[in-house]
Amino acid sequence: MKPYKISVARLSLIMIGYFIFNYAYSITYDSGGFAFISMGKELIFSYGAIVLGNIFMFRDISKLKASFEDNAFIQKSSTIQLVLATIGFFMQIIGFKGAPLNYIDNYPVLVCASIVYSIIIMIAIYQTIKLGQEKDNATIAGFIFGGMIIFLTIIALVIITSPSIKHTTKHTTPSFAEEFQSLGLKGKVEVVDKHREIEAFYGTAYKLTYTEKLSDGTILKETTTAQIHGTSGKHLSNFFLLSGTDLETLLNDKEKALFTTVKQDEFSFLLDVYKERPNFQQEEDSIKNATAEKIDKLFATPITSSFKFGKYPIENYYVAIMAQAVSNREKGDSDAAGFYNITTKDLMKNKGLTLDIDCDLSNIKAENASPVDAFKEKILSLPKNSFSDGIYNITCSYDENGIKKKVTCPFVVEDGVGHFEEDEIVGNQTN
Repeated sequence: MKPYKISVARLSLIMIGYFIFNYAYSITYDSGGFAFISMGKELIFSYGAIVLGNIFMFRDISKLKASFEDNAFIQKSSTIQLVLATIGFFMQIIGFKGAPLNYIDNYPVLVCASIVYSIIIMIAIYQTIKLGQEKDNATIAGFIFGGMIIFLTIIALVIITSPSIKHTTKHTTPSFAEEFQSLGLKGKVEVVDKHREIEAFYGTAYKLTYTEKLSDGTILKETTTAQIHGTSGKHLSNFFLLSGTDLETLLNDKEKALFTTVKQDEFSFLLDVYKERPNFQQEEDSIKNATAEKIDKLFATPITSSFKFGKYPIENYYVAIMAQAVSNREKGDSDAAGFYNITTKDLMKNKGLTLDIDCDLSNIKAENASPVDAFKEKILSLPKNSFSDGIYNITCSYDENGIKKKVTCPFVVEDGVGHFEEDEIVGNQTN
């Protein structure tokens, strides 16, 4: 049987394939996918090189081992190569996430695999020296080259996994666990997906899931997205008010400091997380029903017909959210960083929500006064704490001299005491 001649080139094919793939993947990634077509040939070639490289790796080493059955060194070194090749193959399988090993999704695994295959190549070069299959100068040069590959990949692995470098490396995933904890979120955050953005913004979008077991036994699970600018590393925010108002100008220092973080896209779910409470709808209905009952009972007939909570103006709503969240956090409430246990009454008291009520005053009889004045007089006659603190926009409909009229009477309750503010005429009055 003719002795098998070692081919370092064939054994190196897998590393060449990964080099070409990562080069093409880098260009495609940085272009947001637009360069995929132009880099198609390189990607196809790299896939082929990786597949053939794996085949040649096992085939060539096995053939070498079979050709020199009496050579103890070849038997031992080939066995080591086969073990390393198997480890490298499983690294590729484990790190495969729709694409071969790449520097973005699994850099440490890629570097470790490179070290493994570099060792295999160095052993192959040394085998050629022992078997005298190549000229000494060529084998020595190859040996030095292989050693440099291992040295450089080890240095790269140390650098990329260093805590001091990790947060400044362009393609390193941010430490979302630390960022969520620093905000006061006690649950678990996981990165489930990420992709490059180039149209909406230049950077990377991370899809996250956040899970927290709250004090009432509720399991909060939120899916959110973090958008990180590719150059500055800044966490982006899509929060804005249609009115153009800068919300931060309406907040105190504590509220502003909290809002600066919460407005980031990955934390924006906190602004609505209070609605996840199991009794949220029941709480709103309770306030509506209690208010309707008081008003209807006062006039001995049902005059209320519609109740809904409003956010007018919207900036007041967010100011109320932030004020109550800061208050909750100062009291030691850590459920979803203090935002979960915000109640409807809290928002009403902080004038973030209004309760809008429709009342039909057609059946109210008033002597020497309009139905609206009679309505107000009776409402004000109720004892303190009859209504929860907040703003009630009561829209009254009535007939006056055959003309249908509608007017909104803002009723403001503070510390249990209510007063009416200036009426607002609604629309055109009709016959």
